[in-house]
Amino acid sequence: MTFFHFINCFALSFAPYFIVYKYSGINEYSSIWKCATASGGYLLTQLVKLLILATFFPTSDVEGFAIVPEFLKNCADIMDVIGLHLLMTNFLAGKGEVRFLVGGIGWGFAHSIAHRAILLWVGARASAFTWRWVQTSLDSSFDLLLILSMAALTWMLTRSSNKLIIVPVLALCIFSTFIYQTVQNVLLITSWSILVFRAIYSISVASMTVLVYSVNRSSNSVKKYD
Repeated sequence: MTFFHFINCFALSFAPYFIVYKYSGINEYSSIWKCATASGGYLLTQLVKLLILATFFPTSDVEGFAIVPEFLKNCADIMDVIGLHLLMTNFLAGKGEVRFLVGGIGWGFAHSIAHRAILLWVGARASAFTWRWVQTSLDSSFDLLLILSMAALTWMLTRSSNKLIIVPVLALCIFSTFIYQTVQNVLLITSWSILVFRAIYSISVASMTVLVYSVNRSSNSVKKYD
């Protein structure tokens, strides 16, 4: 029974990536190795982030949640934007839509493997059932929305003149972890409530990204027409 629980949680965590890969159309570009390249870029970027955190943000002796130290630590997530930009610019070929979809899916898949695979293998196979692992698995879909949004916004940032509408939405992607932690610790909400908040937050950011992308395409079309 516990093995089937693990299989269900594993499917909840990773099936969305395969679904997006298959039905987004990028599989027609033979992009599986490009996704693997994006996953490798994620691992290298996280190594750099760990070095930065260990060097400039040593472990604090303060107990509990402190807003300023946590915000400063979360600033290291700007490295994700830099890593995605270098990856999509130098290592992924094709149209812009293909680059940020491939980069986002490969990046997100590696992120989910790093944060959930071992936890699910150890925890979801435990003898006592808990909803924690279902919640962890559902989080994977919300992370996918945010990472795809961040990849699209990163791609548009250096290629659009509408930076004033791109940067705020990109900041919501970068500081999402800090926002989750702040909401959870300040409002003292339960695990299911924070899951609902994460869902609403991710869908909202993804919707804003689609809107920004539409505005950007319309702006580029007008320039070409002129």
